[in-house]
Amino acid sequence: MSLEIRIPGRTIGLDRLKPGACYLATGADGPDLALIVIRAGRREALLLNRRSGNGDLPILSGLATGIDVLELQGAVLAPCGAIGDIAFGPADSVPAALHLGDGSAYLCGRDASGGLATFDVVSGVASVIDPGDLPHAKRWRVIVPDAGGVVTVYAAEPA
Repeated sequence: MSLEIRIPGRTIGLDRLKPGACYLATGADGPDLALIVIRAGRREALLLNRRSGNGDLPILSGLATGIDVLELQGAVLAPCGAIGDIAFGPADSVPAALHLGDGSAYLCGRDASGGLATFDVVSGVASVIDPGDLPHAKRWRVIVPDAGGVVTVYAAEPA
């Protein structure tokens, strides 16, 4: 008997993914799980399963166009754990927290030059919202709908 981990998705060209879509791709240090985002009119990738030395989620610019990735169709980022795990107040000390507010969720990322940006995880669009004013979850997960339920693709823990 073999156990095969199956992640629901479809192979697609990275340049065809719309902002707000999640994908898995082969990275230099193993698989990369990313959210396609748009900032100042440019498509970028917010790496969800990698953290920089200070705990931030890195933003990758200059996405390759000729590679195929696994699109995680219907992927959702959601808090995991109990309701009590959602904290209120400043989130400065909790890099990569999922911020919750106004019917959406937000993640912050930092680019190679050190610039910080906040993204709406549903639309992938950079937001002017100040995440420090929103409740946040230190623990969150990326889930994908599958027949009869959901598959957790990634569970983020605080750094």
